[in-house]
Amino acid sequence: MASSLSYQNISIDSNRGCFQQCLRFGQEQHASSIPFPSLNVQNDTRTRPEMKSIEDFLASEMTKLSVQERSKVLDDLHCVGEELKETPEMIEESLAEFDQVLQERNEPIYHLATSQNRSYVEDPSFRLRFLRANLHDVHKSVNQMIGFLSRKEKYFGRDKVARDVTLDDLDEDDIELLLSGLYHIQDGTDR
Repeated sequence: MASSLSYQNISIDSNRGCFQQCLRFGQEQHASSIPFPSLNVQNDTRTRPEMKSIEDFLASEMTKLSVQERSKVLDDLHCVGEELKETPEMIEESLAEFDQVLQERNEPIYHLATSQNRSYVEDPSFRLRFLRANLHDVHKSVNQMIGFLSRKEKYFGRDKVARDVTLDDLDEDDIELLLSGLYHIQDGTDR
């Protein structure tokens, strides 16, 4: 059962992500009657008591939610969602639509990749990476794949668009950055 929180002109519906609503509220309600946390921290002129009243309100309203609703809100806040429940039919339909959208788009970078190594860019496991990252939203997935191929061309050259980039493709500066620990690639998901 969904519940709804409200405070003056703020309303938070547990069916929609709290974080999404906070961002939407900040964008749509510039003349709010209460101070609400904004994304522009540098120009924030609110006082601690004003911020404390907001924090107290949110904390008190969170305690009114069920454990499941609270967990959903916190998962949304931390960008952790439910796992996608894929079926073979869903995968098949998404891959077919993915191919159709790609053909309609007629992207030069995709044509370059297919001319280099068709099996790489048409491999279902390659395409499923983008579909799963975008919860099977085909248009977003195609955009992401096109962007991925474009960035590979930009940063590694035209000859590496349709193959995996390996350590041999990195120069000394790239390897130094990789070994610095600045970037960490985690195995699996957060949960």
